[in-house]
Amino acid sequence: MRKPVQVTIYVDDGCWAGVAILIKELLVIAGTLYSRSFDLDKAELFRISLQGPTAGAVRSFTGTMITPDSAIRASGPVPDVVVIPPYYFSSVQPAPLRAAFRRWLIRAYDNGAILLGFDSGVRMLAESGLLNGHEVTGNLSDQKVFAGHYPQIRFSPHVPLVIDGRIVSATGTAPSMEACAYLVGQFYGEAAAHKFTRYTNPAPEPAAERAGLGNAAWKNHADHRVRQAQEFIERHFNQDISVEDAARRAAMSLRNFSRRFQRAAGMSALNYILHCRVEHAKKLLELRGGPVLQVALECGFNNEASFRRAFHLVCGQTPMQYRKSVVRK
Repeated sequence: MRKPVQVTIYVDDGCWAGVAILIKELLVIAGTLYSRSFDLDKAELFRISLQGPTAGAVRSFTGTMITPDSAIRASGPVPDVVVIPPYYFSSVQPAPLRAAFRRWLIRAYDNGAILLGFDSGVRMLAESGLLNGHEVTGNLSDQKVFAGHYPQIRFSPHVPLVIDGRIVSATGTAPSMEACAYLVGQFYGEAAAHKFTRYTNPAPEPAAERAGLGNAAWKNHADHRVRQAQEFIERHFNQDISVEDAARRAAMSLRNFSRRFQRAAGMSALNYILHCRVEHAKKLLELRGGPVLQVALECGFNNEASFRRAFHLVCGQTPMQYRKSVVRK
């Protein structure tokens, strides 16, 4: 069996102890499911260590004392995954970040580690500077913090789970389980991730309803990484995005991504982008008049001709024919 994946969960004063322990136990459960054994040593997929600023006990947000397994060591080996649980912050000022931990975190990321932040714990990652240019989710109440102090970060608190390369963020209990499923799939394959997901059974987030798009039928599948790509497309379809962008967001090669997307959604990723754009265009055509070109540009098309072709391909009629049929009703 391969060497277990090394996971560090960073605990410090003010952390949410329950979430730190939940993530640890979820990753342990993934091993027992994978090996079909309750022998925790033999079933170990992830070697999880609670690490703190020192080896001394830290006080959680509710007063629970947690004793780390060890202290962060600036020159020690770096883990494969760094997990930041939620923390309690009483103000909208930047989250305090110990200098030694910042250096260690940057070193871990530079050496290939996946960074996984939960809820308000994402604020600690933001303070490291590693999130600049990335998209993350987090607590809705932290919008002012990110807008005021971290303008280079795309903060999307309405999205439950965001995977942006090796930066992973989640908000809420079910998305936290999805994030763990992502780790299982990343290191041990989708069959192991699917087994884990079936056991934890997180309810799929109705992103299609949030976006006002009729795509729910195409998301009735168990491939969480494809769903992540679908949510990325649903949030950015009106921009100049490509299939390559979606594959990169799902952390997959273009070939593997295209194959899995087709199998899970029943259509290609390119057609999914077109469907999202056309569904949005239908809403605009129903709600207002005005030039068709304006609708095309608002939906992510570069010109009216490409919009007309895509609209006819999806709807079997031109945009103007669709608008007239809606008006007659």
